[in-house]
Amino acid sequence: MIQELIDKYAHFVTHHPYHILVFVILLSAFAFVMTGTITTEKTELKDYLPESIEAINTFYEIEDKFGTTDAVYIAVEIDPSYRASDEVRDIRDPRVLRYVDCLSELALHTADVISVSSAAATIKTMNDGRLPQSLREAEELTDKNGLLDEFISDDYTMTLIKIYLIDSDVDLGDLKLELEKIIESTPRPPGVKTTLGGSPLEGQAMEESIGPDMQRTSMYSLVGILVVVLVLFRSPKYGFIPLTTIVFGTLWAMGYIGLIGMGMTSSTSGVISMIMGIGIDFGIQLTTRYRFEREDKNPTDAMSLALSRVIFPMSTTTIAALIGFQAMSMGELTFMRDMGRMMSYGVVACMVAAVTVVPCLILIADTLEISRIFKVFTKN
Repeated sequence: MIQELIDKYAHFVTHHPYHILVFVILLSAFAFVMTGTITTEKTELKDYLPESIEAINTFYEIEDKFGTTDAVYIAVEIDPSYRASDEVRDIRDPRVLRYVDCLSELALHTADVISVSSAAATIKTMNDGRLPQSLREAEELTDKNGLLDEFISDDYTMTLIKIYLIDSDVDLGDLKLELEKIIESTPRPPGVKTTLGGSPLEGQAMEESIGPDMQRTSMYSLVGILVVVLVLFRSPKYGFIPLTTIVFGTLWAMGYIGLIGMGMTSSTSGVISMIMGIGIDFGIQLTTRYRFEREDKNPTDAMSLALSRVIFPMSTTTIAALIGFQAMSMGELTFMRDMGRMMSYGVVACMVAAVTVVPCLILIADTLEISRIFKVFTKN
């Protein structure tokens, strides 16, 4: 019964390659649009662990009652360029403290910032709201209070401004842009440099690198697989056509991920390369069997027989892979579950592409009289 259905499908595909190809193009166009809706999401340690863990529940409770525990840091450190100059040599220099105080005040009035703490603010609290006017006075004040240890390094080369956010869902891109504008527009004492840091910005940097990394790894995978397939078949035609298995399969999988609103994270950004590595096997299986049948049959009969013989083992391979990938969701690590789901979508899409796109393209390439068409166009 199953084999009869497979034979009917193979007969239909081999006798309607152009109709199927038109459908594939339309489906791919829709998938391409959906890939544009895929979002990149920042990840933190709590995102990798299940909510059933007590520490994660406590973390969420703290955020609900006291706001986010994340902080963005402005680091001010000495960076003198010349010897025997009046550049800052000690981070407790009053010029630096005034600079830090100015940055703190401006950062506090930035959207999504709930509070700002710094060495300058602590010193003002200790000194009746005044900043010291000399380095000696600053040294005396800092030596008296251990609270400044969290803002000033032991070697007095760096000081931190801690900026606490309203919640963890703020637009870090806009916040980073605003803080950079503040740093650029605020006059800086000679001999110091100012940079931004903190885990929220690290997460944003990782989020921004997901797209380029995916493109880079996908291209490397595609080129590597192409070289292997070309060497295997020793034919440009039979080398490039199996490659459409992973091209269309990956496109359809990513389109579906965009359709269901599933975002990409740093942990799942390498899933495309993994899909390509597994999915190319489907295209190779069909092409190899077709070339074997083609020795004593015409293209249509050879493809019909090849397709009817490889669908069952390819389906078995797909089911086995799906079982393995779905088993990844049984663990407590949430990113493993997401990766398993994406891999499942990719393998199924590659299998479907192998039994639709590949046979159609091979038949069209083998039955279309390219040389005759070329002569017609050259005559005209």
